[in-house]
Amino acid sequence: MSFDRRSHPLAQRVALALGAALLLSGTVYAAQVSPSSEPADVCPALKQIVSASDFKELRAQSATQLPGVSAADDCRASAHAYDCHWRAHWQADGVINDPLEEIGADIAACFPNVIHDINTPTRQHFIVTTADRRVNVTASVQGQNELRLRVTR
Repeated sequence: MSFDRRSHPLAQRVALALGAALLLSGTVYAAQVSPSSEPADVCPALKQIVSASDFKELRAQSATQLPGVSAADDCRASAHAYDCHWRAHWQADGVINDPLEEIGADIAACFPNVIHDINTPTRQHFIVTTADRRVNVTASVQGQNELRLRVTR
């Protein structure tokens, strides 16, 4: 059925309103799924870091760059420790207002076998158990607006 100039004005208005509603709902849906409005997913980087057999090899892997860490110089690595620090943006990112709590929640959510044994306003400590090793993951407030992530085994 097509609408021409002879069709009822009410039917034309209803059709225009429905079209506008569909267009608006499509725009709202696109804005909701936009990756720029979502916090960055840190799980892939955390999983790569925790599972690394030698932390020194991580400097060459871009998949291990944590969101907020601007350069490889922000992270130090040895065979048994990986230590990164970065400046945090201290405002709400979705659900949690505190970046330390946010990274702690991310760590807890990323690993199926994790024990969260220290939770203070300045430090969060986790023990991640994998099939072949036990890894300590510590997130802490290092200074004014600075976070530190230290992974050791």
